[in-house]
Amino acid sequence: MKSLKTILLVVLLVSGGLLNTSCTDYQDEIDALDFRVSYLEDLVKRMNSDIEALEIIAMAMESGDYITNVRETTDGYLINFANAGPIIIFHGADGKDGKDAEMPDITVEKDPVDGNLYWKINNVWLLVNGEKVRVNGKDGKDGKDAVSPQLRINPETGIWEISTDGGVSWISTGTSAKGRDGKDGKDGKDGVDGKDGKDGNQFFTYVSYESDGDREYMVITTKSGQTFRIPLYRN
Repeated sequence: MKSLKTILLVVLLVSGGLLNTSCTDYQDEIDALDFRVSYLEDLVKRMNSDIEALEIIAMAMESGDYITNVRETTDGYLINFANAGPIIIFHGADGKDGKDAEMPDITVEKDPVDGNLYWKINNVWLLVNGEKVRVNGKDGKDGKDAVSPQLRINPETGIWEISTDGGVSWISTGTSAKGRDGKDGKDGKDGVDGKDGKDGNQFFTYVSYESDGDREYMVITTKSGQTFRIPLYRN
């Protein structure tokens, strides 16, 4: 079976018109496309990691969990919670090719009727068999049966797709992964400056700290403007 990288490279070669390019330009075009494919593969991995992180952050808010430690790494912020597992919020992705892929807007929202958290894609409830998909699991307690959506880029259409059954079936998000001009992304970064001067990524765009006098908080903001205010442990 062909790898995702091979399939995407073929698609990009054809759609990009490489087959009509002179032989002398082949290597430069192939190198550029190879970089683009690698960038998209890395983006998919990071987006799926961000979805898992968003789930943990949202559950932490609901359960009253708090952050015990924050450590900055070369990739971003490594955040440890008292009860939930560790997460990483990545810094901005490198935009050497001057373009950034379009991405679906993934958020969580509390239903005003039942009070449970559900996933939303591009501001629309994520539905499976006509029912909203819970973030915190059917039992509403420990979330063991919660659904963590997975993303991929369809190698044939270039459209972001989402799965809620571990990759068995995929649903189109309607968002194309085709690159766009990153005019607002200076120096290869497309995130918004945080308090410490680091850029966020395409999913979490802002990380800062604030205090109410009695306690400190880490404030995490998503691309859609959704804000999570998590208390920090103070010895």
